[in-house]
Amino acid sequence: MSQTYQIEVLPILKGFEGCVSTMYLDTAGNVTCGVGFELETAVVAQGFPWYIDRACTVLATLQEVTAAWVRVKAMMPGRQPAFYTYDRCLQLLQADIDAHLLAILDQTDENLQRDYPGFESFPDTVKMALMDMDYNLGDAKLRNAYPHFDAAVDRQDWATAAAQCHRNGISDARNRWTQQQFEEA
Repeated sequence: MSQTYQIEVLPILKGFEGCVSTMYLDTAGNVTCGVGFELETAVVAQGFPWYIDRACTVLATLQEVTAAWVRVKAMMPGRQPAFYTYDRCLQLLQADIDAHLLAILDQTDENLQRDYPGFESFPDTVKMALMDMDYNLGDAKLRNAYPHFDAAVDRQDWATAAAQCHRNGISDARNRWTQQQFEEA
């Protein structure tokens, strides 16, 4: 079940990651949709409720989803999402994107509770920053690639966590936001 901080971080993640209702290729050539949801295979894409019409009233068949995935996968990676749209391009409803994101955040919350004893008592700003970092990096990388940050969180030393939370490959605005969440704690 989603917590208040998960609901609050939802628009933050959508702002930083983007929120796209169609399939597109990320810079690494992965078919992606929603809030950075990687669709590793056409079968994974079939697990989403895709609509074939702009009004989102007619669900796409499994064959249509597969064809859309193959079509996008064959395109040039790393362009803006609009580059990958075409006539009768499959669409997701915003409510379905949000539901999938909240399910991921529920799992992220479980991971963080397991990884950081006392997570439940952390300030909500810290929980949101950790959720963003875990979502962006993945749980294993968060725990293993940032040892000074990780140790600071274990000690609940928010000033050191703020100084150690910088990630490469993301926007300065996202790094500043994350740092501010720790500083507010």
